[in-house]
Amino acid sequence: MAAPQRPEQGHSRHPSSDTRRVAMPRRSTKGPLDVDASAIPTFQPPTPALQTALPPSPAPTSMPIRTASPAPSLLSPAQQNPASVRTRSKSPAARTMQLDLSLLLRPSLYAPVPTTPIAAPFLDSSHQPAPDTDLETLLSNRRFIHAADKATDMLTSGTISPSDTPRILELLYTRFSCLVICNQSTLAAKEAKPLSDLLARESSTYTRPYREIFLSQIPWPLRLLLLKLQVLGTADMHRRAIMGLYALSSECRTLAQKAKAEKDDTTFKLWTNRLADLGLRVASELVEMGELETARRHMGSLSSATTSSSTAEETEKMCIRKTLLLLKIGDTQAAKHTLSICSSSTNKLHLQVLEALTHFSSSDLPSAISSLKSLAKTHPQNPLIKHNLAIAYLYSNNVILASEILEALVTEDEVLFPCLLFNLSTVYELRTEKARERKLELVDKVAEVGSNGKSEMQVGGFEKGLAEFKLA
Repeated sequence: MAAPQRPEQGHSRHPSSDTRRVAMPRRSTKGPLDVDASAIPTFQPPTPALQTALPPSPAPTSMPIRTASPAPSLLSPAQQNPASVRTRSKSPAARTMQLDLSLLLRPSLYAPVPTTPIAAPFLDSSHQPAPDTDLETLLSNRRFIHAADKATDMLTSGTISPSDTPRILELLYTRFSCLVICNQSTLAAKEAKPLSDLLARESSTYTRPYREIFLSQIPWPLRLLLLKLQVLGTADMHRRAIMGLYALSSECRTLAQKAKAEKDDTTFKLWTNRLADLGLRVASELVEMGELETARRHMGSLSSATTSSSTAEETEKMCIRKTLLLLKIGDTQAAKHTLSICSSSTNKLHLQVLEALTHFSSSDLPSAISSLKSLAKTHPQNPLIKHNLAIAYLYSNNVILASEILEALVTEDEVLFPCLLFNLSTVYELRTEKARERKLELVDKVAEVGSNGKSEMQVGGFEKGLAEFKLA
């Protein structure tokens, strides 16, 4: 007689039926790190502008909001790692003061700044600062390559406590910004990723009120720089940047509302000004991605978002930025209208220069040259007026006069900035067949002028790259 068969493990046989019970399928559940892909909207170029008007104020809240600058939520939940770099405390408020940044003090995270793109005369030993020069002196003398390496040496020296959050973040901001100025944005993005990951991971552990307190430890300029570096090199870089700016704008509106409800005028002004700044940054990204019509509609809705809470100087600065963006788009009528809003500004020179540039953008070169010549006579020490006048002469086919003005800016006024050097190199290409020799002579002149430390318009650092002289 055959032995009776045993039912399979995990199933039981009903006494009156051969039908086996089938285990119910596991119900899908979502943990804190799961993301519903359908909930992620597909980004389209934003037709409506960034909302700068604040909604009605909510009822006063008992949670005090710190007025220090917060930091952005840098990564999506799917990218976040729940592992902690420090021991958790039961009190979220207490945890905000225990951020452990020892992970960012490892020398292996940082590399020396490459000098191969730099023209050889700037690397001569006679032009190098002393090894013991402090960071502040290097920054004031615009020695940004040396400043970037100095900031790294200070971070990895072992003399900074991992819990000294303000000092570490200050040095990291110095390091990343110097790399960007030295045209090493790719290296800056690579080195900034550990900080971005850490801030995203840490901020995800807090509920909203405590998260705001945690993010207030991160300087606002560092948040903007990290956002830019995070999207650098991606296929849809500008779209991702716009999405990040909109996320920051939502935070600005929320904190401005709270400040208004608490009658904190200083904090309210801070966040509304940042909101207006983000609006222009969105417009700039739209221009860079070629969405000119969207950018025009966007700026048309920004109007005068800062006039109610900003000083005259802040309003004028925003007006100048908006005008330059409109001129870049080619909407000269809107640019003239924006200038008329700032007609009561105490600094008339900037507005007069912008008015001359509107003539330039409208292809009215005679009016642009006449305006710039008049301004150059009234303000002979202003190098930007002379530079714009030289470009106006260049576009009117007066290459020789344009060359004379640009060369005088370098040799006599000792003015150095990348746009001037690039344009003068272009003039050499138009005037002579020995353009390379003239460019190499210009490199030597600039190295000598920059090394004396007297140049007031030295923009982009002392060490000039080959690309600035069109030699790369």
